[in-house]
Amino acid sequence: MDDLTTGHNPNTNWRLRLAAADFFFLLNQSYPRATALELVGNRYDLDAAHRVLLSRGVFCQREALARRGKLKIPAQWRKDLLVVDGHNVQIAIESHLGGKPLLQANDGALRDLAGLSARYRLSETSEVALDMVVAFLKLFSPREVLFLFDEPMHRSGELAANYRKRIAAAGLKGGARTSPVPEREFPDDCVIAGSDRAVIDSARRWTDMARLVIDYFGSPEITADFSGFLLARSAKTCVLEGEFPG
Repeated sequence: MDDLTTGHNPNTNWRLRLAAADFFFLLNQSYPRATALELVGNRYDLDAAHRVLLSRGVFCQREALARRGKLKIPAQWRKDLLVVDGHNVQIAIESHLGGKPLLQANDGALRDLAGLSARYRLSETSEVALDMVVAFLKLFSPREVLFLFDEPMHRSGELAANYRKRIAAAGLKGGARTSPVPEREFPDDCVIAGSDRAVIDSARRWTDMARLVIDYFGSPEITADFSGFLLARSAKTCVLEGEFPG
């Protein structure tokens, strides 16, 4: 993938911005998502990787605003049960530590592009990410925290056990366990930590745990930033006038 952050390929960067503007426009006109992505991808000759960026980073104004409206910061969940979509948060932070691409979506979420769900493996990086998460929660602790990990994934039980140990050692109230389908076990009256679109849409409140943790310990290297595609009536005009980041 071309380096869109540092601008090593300005032509690709420019095409991606224009494609994102067209994609945003078509979505706001109620075009089917897959159709809109194919149209703009073909028009701007985007490769598969850049089409993934658009797919995971740009949503219609209604969806983006609805998700942002439910986004909570630590001060707003200190008295709540925080349920963490374990692998979602873990993989995003590991992607950051490994220098893999991250994007800022216009719905408020930081998302990885690693596609590691089926290939995820525990490593030394996993331990570092785990320590970062627990250290953050110790400083901004909720009333209680529960990590849920996808049971079918490689060594998920071991990862959950490691979290339980760290949670107890940090003096936090909560735990961690595996689940065949974690999203089916998220309680209604809680704050969900994760960036999965379906999870966010079904949650009453959510927080972008990976972004919070990464920001606390440094700053992410953003491959593409679509956060500006939100309120503009003419997204392409704003791109041409240089108003959008990314």
